[in-house]
This record gives sequence, C-alpha cells and structure tokens, in this order.
Amino acid sequence: MIKEYLCPKCHGQLMVGDNIVISAKAGDGSEGLISLSPAIGDYTVRFPPTLNAKPGELLILICPVCHRNLASSKHINLAMVIAKDEKGDEYEIYFSQIVGEYSTVAMMGDHVELHGEHVGKYQDMFTPRQMF
Repeated sequence: MIKEYLCPKCHGQLMVGDNIVISAKAGDGSEGLISLSPAIGDYTVRFPPTLNAKPGELLILICPVCHRNLASSKHINLAMVIAKDEKGDEYEIYFSQIVGEYSTVAMMGDHVELHGEHVGKYQDMFTPRQMF
C-alpha cells in the first residue's frame, strides 16, 4: 500500500490529507492546485475554478514545493512522481498529463504495473515488462 507521494526532483511531500496536490497550468495560462486520488487506477481529479482544463488538453504539472516541472523524460504526455510504501520501498509512478486520459504506470526496478484504459499508448516505453 502506498503511504506517500514525493516530487522526484526535491523529494517534497505531495500528500495533503488524503489526496495528492499538484500545481497545474493549462494552455490558456490559467493555473491552480489540482487534487488527485492517491489510489493507483482511481482517476478522480478535482480542478479549481481558476483552471480552465479542457478534455484532451495537455496540462503542465508542477511540484508545489520546488516549482519544477514533473514531466517525464519517457514521454511528453506523462508526469512522474515517487511513491513510497509502508516498507519504505520506492516506486516511479508515471501518469498522463492529458485531461481525461486514464493511464498510469508503476515501476520498481524491472517490475511494471499498467493501469487505465489508455495505457496502451505508453506501455512499450516501459521494458522489460514483468508484472508485479
């Protein structure tokens, strides 16, 4: 079970209460803090009224602690954060920055877990593909 989520750049805590909180910017320049479910495979997102996020739009996701971009080097559409479980093991969590696109990849070493109806767009970037 995931206990906490961290920025991969500064290791700042992204959990606030029971949610992950990340700063987001839309293409029109609007911005705000979004709230994400910490459960992998649950795509519940809460947007503030100040963020004009439209379905299919690529958001820029930013760490609210160090203000650095969370974009992954694997694909421009993916963000990456670190998840830490109750044993202290760390996982790389990749998820889509596209509004309404449901895709999450959890990686620990060579082990990969795929989630979401749109994950097929990205699964070939994560090899070897041993499921855990």
